[in-house]
Parts: sequence; structure tokens; C-alpha cells
Amino acid sequence: MHAIWVLLLSDKEFMHAYKHGIVVECADGILRRLFPRLLTYSADYPEKVLLASIKYLGRCPCPRCLVEKKQIPEMGTIRDMKRRERLARVDTAHLQHDVNRAREYMFQNGVPATGASVEGKLGATSRVPTRNAFSLLLLALGINFYLLFVVDLLHEFELGVAKAVITHLIRIMYALAGDTITIFNERFRSVPTFGRDTIRKFHNNVSDLKKLAARDYEDILQCAMPVFEGLFPSPFDGYIQDLLFDLAEWHAYAKLRMHTDSTIASFRTATASLGQQMRKFSNKTCAAFFTKETPREEAARHRRAAAKLAKSTGSTSGNPPPAPRPRTSGAKRRKFNLFTYKYHSLADYIWHIIHFGTTDSYSTQIGELEHRRVKRFYVRSNKNKYARQCARHERRERMLSKRKIRNAKGKAKAQEKTTSLSVASAKATPSLAFSDSDKLAFTSPKAHHHISESNRFKQDIPSWLGANAEDPALKDFLPRLKGHLLSRLLQRPYTGDEDEFTADQLRQVCFKNNRLYRHKVIRVNYTTYDVRRAQDSLNPRTHADFMVLGHDEGLDAYPYWFGRIVGVFHAEVLHTGDQSTSAEPQRMEFLWVRWFLRDTTHKSGSKAKRLCRIAFDDDEDYAFGFLDPKEIIRAVHLIPAFAHGRSGDALGPSLIRHPREKDEDWNFYYVSRWVDRDMFMRFRGGGVGHRYARAFEHQLGEMAEMDELVVEDEDDTPIPEANAAGPGSDSEGQTDSEGDDPEGGEEDEEESDGDEGYDSNEGDQGLGAEDGDEHDDPDEDAQYAGM
Repeated sequence: MHAIWVLLLSDKEFMHAYKHGIVVECADGILRRLFPRLLTYSADYPEKVLLASIKYLGRCPCPRCLVEKKQIPEMGTIRDMKRRERLARVDTAHLQHDVNRAREYMFQNGVPATGASVEGKLGATSRVPTRNAFSLLLLALGINFYLLFVVDLLHEFELGVAKAVITHLIRIMYALAGDTITIFNERFRSVPTFGRDTIRKFHNNVSDLKKLAARDYEDILQCAMPVFEGLFPSPFDGYIQDLLFDLAEWHAYAKLRMHTDSTIASFRTATASLGQQMRKFSNKTCAAFFTKETPREEAARHRRAAAKLAKSTGSTSGNPPPAPRPRTSGAKRRKFNLFTYKYHSLADYIWHIIHFGTTDSYSTQIGELEHRRVKRFYVRSNKNKYARQCARHERRERMLSKRKIRNAKGKAKAQEKTTSLSVASAKATPSLAFSDSDKLAFTSPKAHHHISESNRFKQDIPSWLGANAEDPALKDFLPRLKGHLLSRLLQRPYTGDEDEFTADQLRQVCFKNNRLYRHKVIRVNYTTYDVRRAQDSLNPRTHADFMVLGHDEGLDAYPYWFGRIVGVFHAEVLHTGDQSTSAEPQRMEFLWVRWFLRDTTHKSGSKAKRLCRIAFDDDEDYAFGFLDPKEIIRAVHLIPAFAHGRSGDALGPSLIRHPREKDEDWNFYYVSRWVDRDMFMRFRGGGVGHRYARAFEHQLGEMAEMDELVVEDEDDTPIPEANAAGPGSDSEGQTDSEGDDPEGGEEDEEESDGDEGYDSNEGDQGLGAEDGDEHDDPDEDAQYAGM
């Protein structure tokens, strides 16, 4: 590898440009001198080891500092942060001299690479006797090449620390026996989706961890707290909830696309808090359970052993003898491991964000996604002159995509012509079916929201209300609707309370032809925390939950209210009377909503390490209402509080219910604050683009709580010992500590886990070591280290 880099970097023109720059005439006609620079090198750990010329998981496993492996569990403490700064790796001519001397010992004196003479020169810093191309060519320019190797969120956290924690929690659930695993899988299958592809449906058993990419582990972590709640005995259930909160909180800070001084300070506190929780998890929770391999891990180990044995006993003849069966045994002991480089690297993210910018600019995800696309074409070729075949596949894919778009437009036009324009049935639900077409044209992102202009889905008000007179959701439907519309016609500000009007005033509001018009979806545009425009699509049938500004007062006030859209409507409204401003009917859009109430007995936020918990309002006078669409901030992701069960007390059978609900609601829901970075900043506060929130930001209290938290250097959780055995012992001596496994004990399984990108539906063929196998597999890493 370094020989190739020498060829690339030793190019005379490149080095001249690096030193003296290139004069380029820019688009504005001005001549400028531009300097090419090597700023960052994004790579996973096996590649970093080769590039930095250090030993794979040696005494000092980090390519950026000389922190020893035994000190890694102290991640996040004040002592650890000072140690990283003091022991940062710095390239010098003296280090080059040590490498040259070690090579002389090897190639001139015949000393082995592991000999005392070589180790005496290089062993203390875990270096290898390889001439580093970056050091040879960049040291003279004053460049410390160790600073090139930036952190890697995809491999180090999503496929590293987060995956290791989730895997071990599943091992603990297997150790608990009973139906814990079954409940766990059922809960994940019940987690609703969010957005177009932000949170996808968990179809398979999550406990199997089959064919999961990094984005899948991200989704699992973001939805984990409600799913894991109540599955573990006390007090470990609370410990695990704290850990999952800190993991998701740290991940949210690490993925922000815009940082401020305040978020950096909070990120620093979150890192220290995560270190405390990880040590607490390792020493208290993990030590209390005798965990073994999951059935999937055990089966994968047996398959590897059989394949290895078959390979070692193979024959070169045409008919090799059948391979002997490997010795079978029960599941091996597996323990949680904090002595990993991936865990150590978490404390480096703050420094890299300050010096190199946010992590999205140098994430390995960028390269992995494009790498996956090329490999997808490669497996469709016959491996002979594959470049031409890959180009053909790419061209065919582009042509088929264009044809698909044309066909979709044709079907939409045909459906518009054939759709019935008759008035809907009196028993019609307020939401439209999936088969109903209510097309929305492209609109300006500056508009707050967009509802279709179509009048096709008519609903006669008297007949509809008469046919559903016994439905509790329709109680006082028409008076409340008229009161809501009259408030808007009179331009009264929205305060959350319904204005009181007399019967004569309500009679001044009339509906043209006594009709409402139903719609399928409403799109809401909003400004994100990093001052970009984004859009949420809310559909009463699927993604119907939203948030608005709260209007509570007092010490217990909360900045947001939450609701669920029952129906999207518009009507041609005629306002008569003295205060009317128009004699013509005017189109008015409105939402029929069902309100949630916040559970004030449940503490939430960064200090409590719990999500906001809400429940449907069971007061029949306030459970339903109407809302101006412009009041919606954006959609929210509500996850059922599975541990608290379901009931039908809040609302009985009603036309607003979906058949899958079986006339029951979950007793509580949790508001997912990490579903995306913008949502996280709305609950934390301090988003640059959230102008509306500045007036009530003090109510959140989140930013102040995080900044005021003080994490002591010495907490009450001891640093775990390497390979320390937990309580209990394996009578058969089948102990397989994750302390012996370099990177968390991930198994090299026969089935592919997909690739490292963010589409778990692709890349699951046998695509080689990097994509087809487990990415943290010790056998694979050893293969890289031996290069």
C-alpha cells in the first residue's frame, strides 16, 4: 500500500503544486493561486492500521495517540482527555530513524520482526517496521500525517459500539429465558415507520441481527428505549434505559450538521456521561448475568469450524474424502468488552469536529455507498471484462428508471379521468384509502403547507353526521367546526382554547352545498436547525402525528403539544353578518385532530434520561378538535409505551379507528427525540434555524441542564479489568470472553449482514470480505492486519 502511495505522492508536478500552488483563472476572470492539500483520510480501522504503520490492536491501538489498551475503559474522564492530549502521536525524523534501524536489524542481521531489537525500537508505540509514504514525503512540509486519520462514525459507533451494546443486550435477554426474546421481536415489529425512509418497518426478528446495515443499527438505537423498557429486572432495567438514552444522545450530537459553542459544550458532557454509563453497564449490569452466545452466534461458529476443518483436510485429487465433522459443544460464554479501539475513539469526535468540521463531510459512508453500487453491478457480470458489463448495467438502470417515471405519470392521468366524482358514502371514513388518488403538484418550499386543490372527494355534512350520530368522535362536530372557522374568519390568534360563540354567531358560518372535501395528505415545509428547508408528509392513514407550539402557562408548561390527524379537509365557507369581510364563499383548509396530553408524572429530558411520555386525552369535551394547518411545526415519531399495555377506555368503536387497532389504544406513547437531527435540536433547544422557538427556549431547560451537568473524573464505577470473569463459571470451560476478541466479538456468519451503507435491502450477496462478511469480524481483521 505504501509503495503505491509513494508513487502517487512523489509526482513532481503534484509536489510542486503542493509547495508553490497552481495559478488558475477562475470563473470571475481573476487569477488565483490554489494549493492542493491533504486534509483528512477517511478509513475503517483495519485500513487506518496499515496507513499509520502501527500494530493491529497492539499496546497502543489508536493511530492518533499513545493511550494504552488497558486505559481505554477510562474514556470520557478528565484524566483520559488530558492523557490523549499529552500522548498525541507526532511524526518526527527520530521516528523515521527508528524504523530504518529496525529494518537494518531485520534485513541485514536477520532479526525477526518480533525480535527484541526490533521491539526495543518500535514496540513501546506499537509501530511496525514499514516505511510510511506519508511520513517520507510530507514530514518535510511540516505535516503530521497522524492527524489525517479522522474518526469514522459509521464503523466506530453504528457498526461498533452501538452494535456491540445491542448484541450484548440480546444475549442478556437470552440469559433471562422465558418469552423475553419473543416480546422483544413483537415490539420492534409494532414500531411505526416515520418519514419517507427515516425509520423503516422492522419486518424480521431484530434479535437475529440478520442482514443489517449501519442504518438499521441506527434505527434500532433510536427506537430502543420503549422496546427494551420492562424487559429486564430492577434495577437493571433503569440502568439500561440510562445507557440507551446516552448512546442515542451522543449519536445525535455526533451527527449534527451544524455545531455551535453550546452544542460542543453539551457534546463534551454527553461524552463523559456515556463513558460513565458504559462502565456502569460493564461492571454492574453485565456482571450480574451469565451470558452465552445467541443461537445464531453459536450456529455461525460451528459453520466456520466446519469450513475450516474441511479446508484443512481437503485433497487435491478429483474425489476428495468427506470432511470430518467438527466437535460440537454448547454455547460459549460471551462477555461485554470495553477494551476496543472503537470505544476509545468516541472521545476524539469533539476535537475533530472543532478542527475539521462536522462528521458528515468526512464520513466513510460516502465512499461505502458508491462502492456498494459498483459491486452490485459486478455480481451481475460474468467476471470477464466486467468494466464494460458494469457500464451496460448502469445504462439500462438509468433507462428503466426514466421509463418507470413516464409510466407512473400515465397511470396518474388515467386514474384522474376514471375517478368517480360522486359524493362519498355516509359511512365514509375521514381519511382516504390507499387506492384513492389525490395528487399534489410541486409547490414552492417557501409555503408553509400544501393540500390538494381537488374537489373530487365530496362529503355531504348532514347525511354523514346523521349516519354516525352515535360515534363518540363526532360529538358536537358541527358546532366545534363552525366555532373554529369563525375564529379564523375573525382573525383571532390561536391560543389552544376554543372560543365561545353564541348560536346566532355560529349560524353566520355556512358551507356551500353543505359539503366538506376530504384529502389524502398534507405536506408541511419547515426550516431545520441548520437553516435548510425540509418537508414532512402527514397522512391520516399512516403518518398522522404532529407537533404544535404549546400554550400552557405555569411552571409545568411544556413548549409543545402533540396530536394525531384524523382527517384533512377543506370547505367553501360563507361568512355572513356584520363582521363579514366578503360576500363570496372562500376556501378554508382545516384538520380534524385527536389530542394527546403529556404525562406530568413522568420526568423527561437530558437530566432525567427519559423520553417525553404522552397519552390520548380521555376528556370527551377536549379529546377532538380542529386545527389550522399553518399551526403545525412538523411531524413527530411516536413509539408506543409497550410496557404499559393497551386499553379502549379513551375511545370506543369509532369510524376514525383503523381496523388494525381493534378498538384499542396504547395507554402511553413516547415522543422520539432522536428520529432525526432536527427533531433532536427542537427538544434540546438552540437550533439556529428554529426562530419560532427562541421565545420559549427557556421552557425546554435542556440546554442548561446539559451544560450544567458536571461529570467527575472519578465516579463510583470502577474500571473493569481485562478479561475479568463475571459471577458464575462455565463448568465445561467454554469461556469466550469478549476481552479476547479484538473488536467486540462479532461473528463471521454464513449469511451476509449486508454492507456498511444505508440500504439494507441491497448488497446481501457474497461480495467479498468488506461487504459480504461481518465488518468487525476478528478473522477478517486479522486478514487485513497481515497485509
